[in-house]
Amino acid sequence: MRNGMLVSAQIGCGAFAESQDFPNFAKNPKTMIKYCCDVSRERASHMAEKFGIEKVTSDFMEALKDPEVDMIKVCTSHEAHLPIIEAAAAAGKHIFCEKPMAMEEKEAFQIIRAVRRGGVKLCVDLNRRMAPSLHALRAKYLEHKKNPQHQPWRFIEKPRVPFKEETLTHFLINIQDESSSYRLVHLDPLHGGGVIIGESVHWLDLACWFFAPQVPVRIQAWGSSRLSHGINLTFSEGDTATIIFSCCGTFDYPKEIYEVTSNAALFRNKFFVENEYFGIPGANREVFPLQHDPFPETAPEGGFNSYMEKYKKLVQDAENSKKVYNKFSVNKGHENMLDSFVDAILNDKPSPCDEIAGHVSTYLAKQAIKSIELSQSLPVLYEYIRPAIQV
Repeated sequence: MRNGMLVSAQIGCGAFAESQDFPNFAKNPKTMIKYCCDVSRERASHMAEKFGIEKVTSDFMEALKDPEVDMIKVCTSHEAHLPIIEAAAAAGKHIFCEKPMAMEEKEAFQIIRAVRRGGVKLCVDLNRRMAPSLHALRAKYLEHKKNPQHQPWRFIEKPRVPFKEETLTHFLINIQDESSSYRLVHLDPLHGGGVIIGESVHWLDLACWFFAPQVPVRIQAWGSSRLSHGINLTFSEGDTATIIFSCCGTFDYPKEIYEVTSNAALFRNKFFVENEYFGIPGANREVFPLQHDPFPETAPEGGFNSYMEKYKKLVQDAENSKKVYNKFSVNKGHENMLDSFVDAILNDKPSPCDEIAGHVSTYLAKQAIKSIELSQSLPVLYEYIRPAIQV
């Protein structure tokens, strides 16, 4: 530590690190980044200059050997996670890792063992579970589930005992994307593994967080294991989540919409900026601020329509939306994940998204791919959800 702050090393200094990691660490008053590490020393030097980082290296072991370093942020390509995490855990450094934690189950088991042997904390940046708007949506859902309230005009033809299906909850996760935005490394089976491994781990983890303490018991998937696909998860009490991912959408419309239906109510999250609640008396719409907003004067009322106005202003003169998008973003939970993990380290609390959560998301992604290959549903085995790893 230095002056009461956790000292970190940034391993991997690409576009995501530039748009999220460096700014988020700078905002947290309890952290500082000492090292920029990247296989491209030129890139590491550029980030160090931009964000005022004192040391540059292309060898992550240099940072791990520094006794002042408390934690690392791993933001490399997926296949490089395991050796970096094993070395960091052996050196006693806490680990904040980008998703997916691992590409294969065996790698995930090795990471679990390494972290526990090293006695360090690990957090996987499956950030949707930390988005403020989704926390608000889940809280409203749990409140309604505990004490259902319905509109006075609700139509019931004849009172009766509800069927089992009528007592369950369904979580619909609708994702539309433009596949041209993915560099081929994300689809390469050796480096990225495809969209289910690289992206849908987000929503598999989100569903597990949303329905906890239930655990998934069955999975069925269809479509392409590389790009467009659907995944259905059944949980231990019968609730279900369905992920629909389309690679042929448009960035002219927000990427993610979430809907929960339960006990004659509907809970909708519109791209992290607006929650709507239907079927519940007095439940008002909620709006949430952007993480980065270069146009605070445009549509200051907030919410979905406000986001659309700001986005159109952002790209109206742009030749490539990716070049301007990192200046404008909704709050998907990245800052909250980092802040919660820093608090966990300083106060010896559980990680907000630990190595087991990271493993489960990889396991479910691999089962989804297998389900597509076999064209059938598959069991989700409890012994894989809660593995017994010998330390």
